[in-house]
Amino acid sequence: MKKYKLKLNSKIFKFYFLNLILSRKANGFTLIEILVSLGVFMTVMTITMAAFLNISDIQKKTEAFRKVNDNLNFTMEAMMREIREGRSYSNSGISFSFDDKSGNRITYALNNLNNDGGYIERKIGNDSQRMTSDGINITNLSFSVRGQETGDRQQPLVIISISGKSGVKEKLTAELNLQTTVSQRKLDS
Repeated sequence: MKKYKLKLNSKIFKFYFLNLILSRKANGFTLIEILVSLGVFMTVMTITMAAFLNISDIQKKTEAFRKVNDNLNFTMEAMMREIREGRSYSNSGISFSFDDKSGNRITYALNNLNNDGGYIERKIGNDSQRMTSDGINITNLSFSVRGQETGDRQQPLVIISISGKSGVKEKLTAELNLQTTVSQRKLDS
């Protein structure tokens, strides 16, 4: 029997093993590739999370502004309605008083709770009620009265200025300043 010796061509042998190595690489990732992809993923997630937190802060600040705006507008409208129908205006600097259409003496004043502000209080006799909600700090309430003298030929005008803020954190605080002018509905006699 004749023995056959198999001679391997070195070029075919190298090609076979090279293909074997390359085919194994296609089945997985190297450590460097995994580290690079993790780095890119973490960078994208950090940027996305920062944007999400920024949007969340903007939403909280917008909510605080809406709250202070709604509260101050409601209070301003309620005071304007009563002042327009009133008479015998009196401004003492810290409070504003007048007689309503029923003859009751009504007083509006800023009740300071602390250095951050307080709330607007409406008094009829000994009864008082809070005009603004707990989450709103009123920092300024001022009244200016013109033409309240009888016979001065001027219609009585009351200028109301209110400043308030809402929000817990300094970064998320919303401040609002409102001013309006109210004229007495009845003609001055």
